[in-house]
Parts: sequence; structure tokens; C-alpha cells
Amino acid sequence: MFTLLTRGIPSLKTRAFPKFKYPGSSDGYEPLLLEDANSEDGNNSKPPDVHIRMPRIVNTCPPGSPSLRLALVVLSIGAASHFLLFLDSVVDNLLPAAMPFFLSVYETKENANHAWEMLVSSRIYGLAIGCFIAVLLSHRHGRKLPVVVGTILDVIGVVLTLLITYVPHGVSVATIGRLINGIGQGMVQTAGSVMLSELPPLNKRGTVLATLTMWACMGELGGMTISLDEFFGTPELWQWAMGFPLLVLLPALYIIWQAPESPRYLFLENRENEARKAMSYYQSPADCKQSFEEILVEKQFTMQMVKEKIDENGNSRKEKGGLIDTILERLKDGKFTRALLIALFVQTFVHLDDWLWISYSTQIFENFGLSSGQAQKTSLIMSLPQAVISIALCFDNFNRRTLLIAPTVLSVIFGFFAILFSSPGFANFIPLFIIIPILATFDLSVAAISGESAYAIVPELFLANDKVLGSAIVGIVQNGFGGVLTNCLLTALNKHGIANVLIPFVVMNTVYAIVNYKWLPETAGKTPQEISRHFSSDFPGTNFFLYLKHKGSNVIAYLRARPVLANVISFFVQLVCCVFLLDFGVNFYKSLGK
Repeated sequence: MFTLLTRGIPSLKTRAFPKFKYPGSSDGYEPLLLEDANSEDGNNSKPPDVHIRMPRIVNTCPPGSPSLRLALVVLSIGAASHFLLFLDSVVDNLLPAAMPFFLSVYETKENANHAWEMLVSSRIYGLAIGCFIAVLLSHRHGRKLPVVVGTILDVIGVVLTLLITYVPHGVSVATIGRLINGIGQGMVQTAGSVMLSELPPLNKRGTVLATLTMWACMGELGGMTISLDEFFGTPELWQWAMGFPLLVLLPALYIIWQAPESPRYLFLENRENEARKAMSYYQSPADCKQSFEEILVEKQFTMQMVKEKIDENGNSRKEKGGLIDTILERLKDGKFTRALLIALFVQTFVHLDDWLWISYSTQIFENFGLSSGQAQKTSLIMSLPQAVISIALCFDNFNRRTLLIAPTVLSVIFGFFAILFSSPGFANFIPLFIIIPILATFDLSVAAISGESAYAIVPELFLANDKVLGSAIVGIVQNGFGGVLTNCLLTALNKHGIANVLIPFVVMNTVYAIVNYKWLPETAGKTPQEISRHFSSDFPGTNFFLYLKHKGSNVIAYLRARPVLANVISFFVQLVCCVFLLDFGVNFYKSLGK
């Protein structure tokens, strides 16, 4: 058996990838020698030799087109994850049709609105749970299993939601169904986005990841279309509108079930034969060769990180095998933690006002004077431009940062105008039922662009072994935040109005653009190792902590040298605490007297 011999492997020479030579080995593996950049002859006697078997690229490709197989798997993962935003937009448009049923169950409109908010937000909470489950499964079983299990849960959740008007306690059953559906989507969204970042060649990675936003926009558009009065948006048929995703989920489940595991994951797990076959399933022979070269560099980089954990006595500091220990160990690494903080910010706060328009635009348009039918049609028309943009955008022709920051700046402008025009002074000159839908349409259109960039950037920020963990943590935080937001937005809109609700969103979008401009690295066309070099190995905040510690020790030393000053400060602190305690006691006694 031939082996790959590397010495030291701290860095490569200036060429992007090592050159392959194929002398025709009979065992399917080829020797490859990588030179150490620290020596001219490639020999470095200090580090130990590292042996890697590199699979020889042979024609194991099944019949058919690899591009077609890749496209089918990519589209199936998108259908089982981001297309299910259909279920969020459909509940927005179905609210008028469903309200008679909810009033018959909950009697008052306030209670009906709270029940509807819980129905809407339960799926978002499920997304956060699903992201965590994806980490548990991916830690031991790779990428494909969480995607398959998640798609099955998607189907189960949709079926339970359809029972809302047909079984006792149907609202509770549907809420549980949407929770299960959210768990399934969270699993597919986490493991699937990582899988999508690993299946295509480097030059198609951005376009493949951008299909997630395309599916999201198509889901929003489909949900608003199917819930019109002309289709299922009536008091008799509204519940059936929530079952439409079954038409795409069942074929997607079949395609994903038949597809092989991520070849990059298999190779990093030292399952070379399976990796070689899986790579031939997804990529052409020429792309396979380049992808294996990239994977080899990734593995070399990983081994270098392992070598750096050898202590001064030459003993390896082995990490514990448990998931919690692995997570804690990774969080200690500044490169992972810094990438995670950027990813959390990018994904969680990308166009906050999307939560508003996607979940409750129909209610907003009704509040501005449109009838329920007109509000539904307006929400549908509002979603058309963003769907067209998400499909037509040539994503890999632009920088990721540009497609994230520029649309956010435009969103700030549109949000500002929405606040301005909805004020009492302008309401008399421009009909709000015209201007607000127009501004919402522009806002969602630029959101389609920034959303594509955000979903591409997040998995690209992490190294191969960190993609699932990083993407899952991001998904948990994003969807937990979104669940809280959607659970109170309808009440806030009805109580405070669109202008007051938009103000914090516009402010946060401004902060979002500034922070990303300053700290977000460009990820387009770069390998994970190149992106990783942007982040320092130091834990974030270390320098600031040391600065505060130094200043604090100086302050303590200063006070110790002046005991009178320290006693005066202590006296005032105690006096303030006593006043607050007395005030609290008096108020508490008064409340008991009442």
C-alpha cells in the first residue's frame, strides 16, 4: 500500500495545492510528497513523519450526470429546510380565514390572538431544538442521517397540523405538529447547510448555498398564494393550505434517502473508499481531483492543529470524546469562538424586519385600511420581486460582504421612510395602504439578496470539523430569538403601531451594517483555511480583560493607600442600600394593607 509522506506540515509552499502524480497503483491509492515551506529540500528532521493514504481518482461514477444528481440533492435539502418558510407565510395570510374557528374555541379575540401567536412561534422554537439535535446526531453519524430524520419529522409535523379542525384539542395538536416540523427543519437546516457547503466544487459553493434563500423566497410566495380566497383561504378550507409542503417533502425524502453521505466528511473520517465513490456521485472527474486536493490540505491543516497541542514534554493533550467536552474544548479556541461570534451576529440579525413582513404583513395591511382579501393579495404581490431576485441573482459573481452590507443599508432607508410616512403628519397626504406595501416590497427584495449572502457566509466561516457545531449554535440562537420575537410581534403591532415597532429594527440594521463592514471577512472563493487565518487564536476579549485587571489592581492599590477615602465610599454604598431596603419594605407593607 502506498502512503503519503509529509514532514512537519506547518505550511505549504506558495502554490495553492500539491501536484498529483498517478503512476498506476493497483490498490487504488497513490503516493504524494508535500514539501515543507520551512526548508528548501522539503526535509525537516524535527517534526515526526505523518502518513496519509490519498485515494486515487478512478472512474466509479454511476450512470448519469453528476451535475444533475448534485442539483437534485441540493434542491431536496432546500425543499426540506428553507422552503418550509411556506408554513410561516401561510399562517400570516390565513389569519382572517382562521379567526372564526379560533373565536369559536377561545371566545375572545385577545385569547384567540394569543393562541395564534403560540401556533406561529412554536415552529420557531422547534427550529432551535432541531439545531441542537443535529449536533448530537452529526457528532457520531455524519451529515446525511440528521437530514433524513429531519425530513421525516417535517412530514409528521405537517400531517399533525392538518388535524387542527378535525380532532379534540386540535389547536394544541397543530401547535405540537408545528413544533415537530420546526425540529425537523432545524435538523435539515443545520446538517443540510453544512452538507451543501461540502458537496459542490469550490467555484459552485456560493451558488449552491444561495439556493437556500431561493427556496425560502419560493416558500413565502407559495404560502401567500395558496392562502388566497381563490384557493384555500376560506373559513372552510384554510387548514388544508398548511398541508401543501407534502407535495415537495415526499419526493425530497426519497432523493435524500438514495444519495450518499458527504464525501468530505467520509474522507476526514478516514473512510477513503466510500469518500471516493460519493465524490464521483456528486462531481465530474476533473472537479473530483481538485476537491480531493482541497480536502488533503484541510486534513494537513487539521493534523498541524493536533501537533500544536503537544506539550513541552512531548505528551499529546488528548481531548475527551464526549460531545459536551468537545464543545467546551472548541470554545476555548479563539479561531472557532471568533468565527462563531461573527456568524451569530450575521445570521441572527440579518434583516430583522423580515420577521415582521413575513409573519404579520397581512395584519399590518389590514390595520392600514385594506380589507382582508385585499391585504392577502397585497402580501402576495409583495413577495413576487424577492422570489424573482433570489432565482435570477448570479451569486458567485459578487463578493459576499457586498451582498450582505449594501442591501442592509437600503433596508435602513426603506424602514426610515416607512416610519416617516406612517406618522400622523404624512398620513393625510399619502394613503398608507399604498405606500407601506410598496416600502415593504422594496425591503423584502433587498432582504432576499442579503439573506442569500448570510446563509452562504455562516458555514464558510468554520473549518470542516467545526461546521456542524458552529452552524447549530447559530441556528439555536437565531431561532430562539425569532421565536420570542414572533410570539410578541402581533400584540406589539396592535398596541403600538407599525412606526414604533420599526424603530428598533431600523436602529439594529444600522448597527448590523457597521459591524459587518468592520469585522466580517470575505469568504467568496476562499478555502476554510484561508478564512481561518483572518481570526486570531487568542480568546476574544482577553486583552480587554487583562486591561481591566491591570486598572482594577491599580484602583485597589490606590484605595489601600488611602483608608479614609475607602471608608467614606463604603459608608455611602451602605447608606444607599439601606435607603432602597427601607423603601422596598414600606411599599411591601402598604401592599399588604390593601
